[in-house]
Parts: sequence; C-alpha cells; structure tokens
Amino acid sequence: MKEFFLKRKPTGYVVPIEFESRVKYPVQEVPVESPINEEFIAIGRVINSVPEYPAKLFKSSLFRHILIAGTTGSGKSHTASIIAERVTKILGIPTIILDWHSEYRQLLLDYSVIDPYDTSLQLFTGDPNDISAISNVLELTPPQEYLLERLLKRIEVSKLKTLEAFLDYLESLPDESSWMRESKLSLHRKLSLLIRDNYSSLFKLHSHVQYPTLQDVLSELNRSVPCIVDLGRIADTSVRKLYAVFLLKRLVDFLAPSKKPILVVIEEAQNYLLRNQAIKLICEMLREVRKFNFGLVAISQSIQQLADDAIVNTNTKIFHAIKSRSDLELVEKTLYIDIQLLMTLPYIEPGEAVYSTPTLKKAVLIRVE
Repeated sequence: MKEFFLKRKPTGYVVPIEFESRVKYPVQEVPVESPINEEFIAIGRVINSVPEYPAKLFKSSLFRHILIAGTTGSGKSHTASIIAERVTKILGIPTIILDWHSEYRQLLLDYSVIDPYDTSLQLFTGDPNDISAISNVLELTPPQEYLLERLLKRIEVSKLKTLEAFLDYLESLPDESSWMRESKLSLHRKLSLLIRDNYSSLFKLHSHVQYPTLQDVLSELNRSVPCIVDLGRIADTSVRKLYAVFLLKRLVDFLAPSKKPILVVIEEAQNYLLRNQAIKLICEMLREVRKFNFGLVAISQSIQQLADDAIVNTNTKIFHAIKSRSDLELVEKTLYIDIQLLMTLPYIEPGEAVYSTPTLKKAVLIRVE
C-alpha cells in the first residue's frame, strides 16, 4: 500500500469471541471544532457522550467526500439514505443516488426515480476521457483503445445515426495487419454488448444538443427529494457500470462551470474503485471535483478492496461493524481512534458506527437515527 497512512503497529485489538457479550461502549467526551455559522445536518447522536451530543455533518464536509463501510446488514445503505434525505430537505442540496441493487425505494419515504432506459447518454462528445472511460470499464487492450481512437478521428460521428451503424463501420475497416484484425474483432465484440438486450436505448452515439437528457435529470433533482437512478434495471454489470460512469461524467461536465452544489451517492463503490482496477475517471473526481461543490458518498463492504483514492480523498468516514482483521488494521491506520473504541468495532449493533469528520478532533461512536 502506498505510504498515505500514519504508520502504527497493530495493537492486538480484536476481542475474543467468548467475551463479545461483555463488550461495553466507552463513555465518550466529544471535543468539537465546529465551524462558525455553517449549516449542518444531524445524522444521529454520539453514544454515551458527556454531555449528550448530536452527530453533526457540516455542509462543507459534504464536498470533501464521505466513505461509508461495514459488513452486510450493518446499516450502510440506511445511513446513506438518511444523509441523502436530510441533505436534500434541510440543506437544499440536490442529491442523486446511483442505486446498484434497486434498494433505495424501500429506504426513502419521498424520492424521484430516473429509469436509465428513458434517459440515454451520449457516448462520444470529443472529450478524450470518453474513450478512457469506455476503455476502463470494458477492459480494452492498448491496441483496442488505439483502434477506437483512430476510428473516431477517421469518421464524422454525427453522420452515423446509431451505435449499430458505428459498429458496422468498424467491421468494414480493412485489415492492415494480423494484430489489427484481432483487435478489431475483439473491440467489435466488446462494443456489441451495448446494443444487446435493448441496451441501445441507454446510449446514443451523438447529439445535436449538448447534454440533452441531463435537463431531464436536473429537473428531477430540483424536486427537493433524493433522486434515485435505478441501475438495478440494467442486468449486465459492465453496462450498468458504464452507464453510471458516463452519468457521473456528464453531470460533472454540465455542473462544474456553475459550481452548483450536488451530492452523489455511489452504492457498491468497489465496482468503480476496486484496488488495482479502479476507474481512473472516478479516482480523478475524488481528487478534483470538490472545488466545484460536487460531493461524493462512496459505500462499500470492505475498505481493503478499495483503491487508495477512496480512502485518502474522503475526509468523512462512517464505519459500521467491521469484522475483517485486515479491514480493522486499515481503520487503525486511517483514523485517529482510541484503542478501546477500535476494540468494539466488530461488535457494534446495526445502525451504530465509528464516525470521523473534519469537525471532530477524533473519531466517536454514534447511533445513526
């Protein structure tokens, strides 16, 4: 692992399983450095605090990004839904949820829904990052990526009406060498995925209007309720991932110049930020988009699986129950946390979490409610 974290030798914090029922939560003093005159939401309360204190998430912390992690059933999505709902209603910041498993309709009382099949996204805008995103998600080889870039320079995309026409043009290219033939066939096979099983309605090759479907998305975001993008309707996980990546990219491209604030919740973040296989575009967003008032909430079961960018560039961390020793060691390296509090982390109840945010001097145990 890169040397991003404070080096500290693990201290043998795992409580023997036979003592699990005896684990008691520590009494917590809450040293707070609250910004003056800044809006916030309360996401719960600090457990056993003296005096009792709400768990505050300040507006400025949203744009420094949030990481939520924990085992299955520990309350990650519930926490994300509370943040999304209160950020939208109390702070007035539009919130969009990339719902990988179609679960947020059961978690939210009020929401709007975007059906990907009714909201097609433009694949090629002339931005080189479009090719990079496709290459990352579809795992193109360097020759395949080169061939795609060459093809886009060679043709006028606006004259091709559909993805099928684009693939036909690719197939008609003369084979200048054996490697080109192999790369062309492999590229054709990978891109053909986008026109199978009605997936062609998810993407459009070009548009005469810049960001046409984003106007529909933004109108949903302006309804003062969290907006769910129902990614679970897309069966193929590669197509699902590509759609989510392009939606994120188009939102950043559209909103960055105005610096209009927005919060995006990314469920199952390991699909985009897997260690050694992370989508470069998403990593760059974690590093860069905060200056445009663009906040990201990444949610994953295991922080060990995530790329360093997901850990280093998220300044607020909410860790629900974590039982993996390797994950616990990473928590210890990542947070300034009392050993007694770290010892309780494998055994806390669903809905409880260790909470670290820039306005707290050290991590505290909270109950999300």
